[in-house]
Amino acid sequence: MKKIVLIILFLLISVDAVEQISARSSQSSEKIFEVDEQQLSIKQAIELAYPPALRWNENAQLLQAINIDLDQPGKSIGSNGKRKYWNISFGVPDTNKAFLVTIHEGKIDHTSDLTRNGSSPYPKKEFIQMEEIKYDSPELLEKALKIGGIYPGKDWAKGYSFMLIKDTERNMDLILVIGWNSDQTEMKAAGFNAATGEYIKPSS
Repeated sequence: MKKIVLIILFLLISVDAVEQISARSSQSSEKIFEVDEQQLSIKQAIELAYPPALRWNENAQLLQAINIDLDQPGKSIGSNGKRKYWNISFGVPDTNKAFLVTIHEGKIDHTSDLTRNGSSPYPKKEFIQMEEIKYDSPELLEKALKIGGIYPGKDWAKGYSFMLIKDTERNMDLILVIGWNSDQTEMKAAGFNAATGEYIKPSS
C-alpha cells in the first residue's frame, strides 16, 4: 500500500499543477453554496465522462479516476464520499491512444487527447470495465471510517480523496479512500475491491 500512496502523491501533485493553470480564477459565493449539486461520487463522475470518451474513440475503456485537489479549504470536503473536481482517464487497449476528461463543479470542463508516441501501448490488463464496479465512494468511505486511522486532510490533499485504479498484480479494480493520519504528517489510504467491497489489506 505504501507504493500506492506514493503513486497517489505523484498523481495529486501532477494533476493539481495542471488544473491550477486551467481552473477558474475566482468563484462566486453562490457557487460555493451549491455543493450538493456540484459534487459527484466516483461512479457518477465516470458515468458523466464516458460519453465524450466514446465519441473520441468507440473502443475507449476506463484507465483510472481520481479527484482533483481544487476545493477551497473547508471541514466537509469529501465527507459524503463525493467531490466537485475529477480527472477521468481513458485509453484504447493495445494502443498508445489516451483521453482525459476533466470535471469541474460537477460538469465536464474540458477534454484532452493525450495520445502518446512510441512503442509502449496500454496493455489490456490495465483497463477497468464499468460493469464490474459494484461499489461507490460514499459507501466505501463509511467502511474506511469504521476501520479507522484515516482523517481528512487540512491544507493539501484536502478532505477525503478517492481514486479508482487497476491493481494488475492482483487483477483487481481497486477503489482507494485517501486521507491522512491524525497529526497530518503522513498520507493514509484504505483500499477496497470495487466488485465486492472487500477491504484489501496493504501489501507487505
